[in-house]
Amino acid sequence: MKPIRKIAVIGATGRLGAPVTTELSRHFEVRAIVRSPDKARRMLPDTVEIVQADLRDVPSLHAALNGVDALYINLATETADPNLLFYEEREGVQNLMTAIQGLEIRYIAKIGALGAYPPALTNIKQNVVPNIIRMEGHRSIADTGIRHTFFAPTHFMELLPFMISGRAIQWIGNTRVKIWWISAADYARWVVEAFQNPQAMPEHCPVQGPEAISVRQALKRFVKNYDPSLKIRVAPLWVMRMIGLFNPKMKFVAHLFAYFGDHEDPFYAGETWEKLGRPTTTLEMFARELRQNRNLQQSVK
Repeated sequence: MKPIRKIAVIGATGRLGAPVTTELSRHFEVRAIVRSPDKARRMLPDTVEIVQADLRDVPSLHAALNGVDALYINLATETADPNLLFYEEREGVQNLMTAIQGLEIRYIAKIGALGAYPPALTNIKQNVVPNIIRMEGHRSIADTGIRHTFFAPTHFMELLPFMISGRAIQWIGNTRVKIWWISAADYARWVVEAFQNPQAMPEHCPVQGPEAISVRQALKRFVKNYDPSLKIRVAPLWVMRMIGLFNPKMKFVAHLFAYFGDHEDPFYAGETWEKLGRPTTTLEMFARELRQNRNLQQSVK
């Protein structure tokens, strides 16, 4: 396979898409295909080419993808409703696969989840709607015959600051389950290495961090190293389910956290570490860097 020089990114402005796009831009030419160019220009490096297109519009996707060697897809499904007519990770991906017909795309990589990783399926008691939808999208990619890799990450450390509300960090349900927390920085580095050597990449690539830490312990470590004044609060799952009866967003949150609390993943990422290197970011390192960035921003103001 000829070396990859130019990569198109779908989902470049997402919480995980932006750091991966930024890291890719340090090693490749990158074209971000987005719905909102203004938002993308505010978030992404100046070296990233910005092109407007929509996952519902195949001709716009075809035009936007012309001239790239590879495709990175960073989409998410955030609903507990299994009966929608359009999901970005299913119908959107199907439209992407239609749009690349006739183009010279040689490799596709996409973020997924451990709950969509085939060897993990036997350990899952009841899968969530997002994983079911994304696996259907994965089949559309596999059916093209183009070389591809589905990254299957565990929880990202970046979820923890997202759970801060006011002066507390909050969780929902079971905090005893252990998670191999991974940082977006380590994941982004692995994505870069995959595009640098796609012929060596497996179809499915589990993504896990340096050690398994329970949610309760992770919350404590994060608070200690980021902001010791934060309180730790855990809401009962049944409360979120009750709220979810009247609020679709909270219904999805309850759906997701019920799954989180009911599944403890074994270690799958040995081959990933062998091919791409061990993860280097600990939870303490992540929290301290986040604190330093916050303090720097406050000093600038």
